[in-house]
Amino acid sequence: MKKNSEQQNKENNKQESSSVQAVGRALFLLQTVAESEKSISIAELAEKSGMNRTTVWRLIGTLENFGYVERDALTKGYQLGYAANRLAAQANNYGSLIRRARGTMEKLRDETQETVLLSVPKPKGTLTVDQIDPEHSIRVVDYVNVYLPLHCTSNGKLLLSLLPPEELEFLLEKPLEQITKFTISNRIALLKEIDLVRKRGVALSAGELDENENGISAPIFDQQMNLIAFISVCGPSFRLTKERMEALADRLIEAAQEIANSLD
Repeated sequence: MKKNSEQQNKENNKQESSSVQAVGRALFLLQTVAESEKSISIAELAEKSGMNRTTVWRLIGTLENFGYVERDALTKGYQLGYAANRLAAQANNYGSLIRRARGTMEKLRDETQETVLLSVPKPKGTLTVDQIDPEHSIRVVDYVNVYLPLHCTSNGKLLLSLLPPEELEFLLEKPLEQITKFTISNRIALLKEIDLVRKRGVALSAGELDENENGISAPIFDQQMNLIAFISVCGPSFRLTKERMEALADRLIEAAQEIANSLD
């Protein structure tokens, strides 16, 4: 009985080792396909990997079934497939921030029944990295991976309010685009708005990027008071009114602090 048990363990270990080896070989082939400037043939893959053609054919077939490689109809060689490109697109530099902010964003969405955005500062604008929508059929558009301007968005105004004077002056030297009839395109008026943002600690945008959308944002700082991101509540102007946004200011500052505490 003991002998049979030892024999079974050896067989299990052998199978596990074989499976790990197969995974390693498949990953090597995938990497080779990814690094190739043009579609690559089975023969070339066999030569580069040192595997026999049958093994390469079997492993490439598995990768193809899962969409990680695809066969070029003209050259009959292999190139990266949609699944590999999708996986790369989903991996971004803000994954950790998004995971830590998600719980707070979901609570805020449930409380307000409006869209909640997470965005990060960029040199000439802000980039939305996550968005959670309510169940309402009428809501704001999807802003994920969209760069937004500074002078007509709530998170953009926050970023302007936190810049050193010389950087702010430099950015406001150029004419401000009049995107909607509500956009603040006058430099003096925008400076007054920025000063108000500094006093409030939050920023509002009322129909300035889209006449039908309003938004309010608060900044998220790390423990060293470095600006990390912005959290925003956005919604259609008929539902998320200016008065309602102002009433949400303290809650949004609280939510920003919750996210900041999670970054420890």
